[in-house]
Amino acid sequence: MIKFAKPTVNKNAITKIKDIFKSGIFVHGYNTLEFERKLSKFFKLRKNNVLTTASCTAALHLYYISIGLKKGDEVIMSAQTHVATAHAVEICGGKPVFVDCELKTGNIDTKEIIKKITNKTVCICITHFLGRPTDMFKILKIAKKYNLKVLEDTALSIGSKINGKYTGTFGNAGAFSFHPVKIITTGEGGALIIKDKKQYQLIKSLKSFGYDIADPNKRKIPGNYNINYLGLNYRLSEIEAAIGLEELKKIKNKILIRKKNYNTLYSKIKNCENFFILDSRSEKNIVSSYYALTIILNSKSKRIRNNLILKLKKNNIQTSIYYPHPVPLLNYYRKKYGFHSDKFKNSKRIAYNSISFPVAPHVKIRDVNYISSVIKKLIG
Repeated sequence: MIKFAKPTVNKNAITKIKDIFKSGIFVHGYNTLEFERKLSKFFKLRKNNVLTTASCTAALHLYYISIGLKKGDEVIMSAQTHVATAHAVEICGGKPVFVDCELKTGNIDTKEIIKKITNKTVCICITHFLGRPTDMFKILKIAKKYNLKVLEDTALSIGSKINGKYTGTFGNAGAFSFHPVKIITTGEGGALIIKDKKQYQLIKSLKSFGYDIADPNKRKIPGNYNINYLGLNYRLSEIEAAIGLEELKKIKNKILIRKKNYNTLYSKIKNCENFFILDSRSEKNIVSSYYALTIILNSKSKRIRNNLILKLKKNNIQTSIYYPHPVPLLNYYRKKYGFHSDKFKNSKRIAYNSISFPVAPHVKIRDVNYISSVIKKLIG
């Protein structure tokens, strides 16, 4: 089976994990601090502006807590994103306001954002879909005009760039995922780029229960602390950070392999007649992280798409869907807000008629050749 994702842990990471077992320090240790420092360096940040978190969802949630998001506040986002992007707003009592995506790239339709801005809007959350950056210059221009915060959900796009600058560093904050299927993994985990110094210190406390001194090693009297905020346990463990440190060393090579696999598969199937390929490629001023190659079937039947996925599985090709429903049409959001199925046309087209193929480093060129031959045979 050619799996959609196949994370690996190298010998250096295993050695580091063994050292952690020996030390007995599983949280608040060297590896976590070093991973945050190395991430800041990778993103070319002037200071250590990165905080690790338990997940990308946790990073999004922490940011909204830090800006005081409350009931009635609205956050604009793409309808074509992971449910976590919306859940983080809902959990705070805010309201996600959905905008349809572009059919060409799957990114938010920037032309439609202004239509959704009200006096309750406080933030725009941008998802860089499948590794291809959204036009952040347009987003920042809108945000400045209406005095809005900008949060980048870069779960699928760590390593993507616009004019040489990394996604996640354009807005007020950038949230990342290190889930096993992502560009790099820590097993489970995430991170948040946060530029404001006071906000950084607040979130550092919030992710550890609201401790006045989050790092136990810095407490004058061991075990003695106070609580300044209503915080959560959203920390990354030392074991996860150790894996992340080794993964980060390989990130550029990982993206190069993804690019090679993507372009090879693209070249072999681009002339097929029964689908078109979602544009996740790099262009003159943008660099993609090449998360996956996604095709959009000409047939608008979800049943046909699902049957093809099962046939691909029988042919030992594991695929994925990004994402199976537009978020506003998921049961929870449909029932709560009464969204109608006739809305979000492009998001529905991608959600119900797409198939995403693996291009990650575990995929060899022979696998790419096999995948392309099966695509031509089954879909054409």
